[in-house]
Amino acid sequence: MNEEIFTITKNPIRAKSLVEMAKDRFNDIKKETKIYKITEEYYEIIKELITALMYNDGFKTLSHKMLVYYLEEEYKEFDKSDIILIDTLRKLRNNIGYYGEKVEEEFLINNEKQIISIIKKLFQILE
Repeated sequence: MNEEIFTITKNPIRAKSLVEMAKDRFNDIKKETKIYKITEEYYEIIKELITALMYNDGFKTLSHKMLVYYLEEEYKEFDKSDIILIDTLRKLRNNIGYYGEKVEEEFLINNEKQIISIIKKLFQILE
């Protein structure tokens, strides 16, 4: 395991709370029309669900990059294209938040189906 990933006491209560928050975000995303906000929300949902997995497994990280690394290393249900897409979402969300960059509509047209599939797979694992 990477030194940026810490061992903690398993916390299924916190994990469940994060899953509920992610469900709320996932249900509310249908109301959003701005591409950059939808992209941010998809990333936030995935981030919360990976964090919930880590709490259930007894791990924590302060690094968004390590969240993606953890998922790749510990959950083989996700293939390389899933991991690359999650990391792309991470970078896009960072660029939106810190540099005000916009996301092209084509990004969601080309990737939304796979993003939703990743989110549903994360929810299934956490059930």
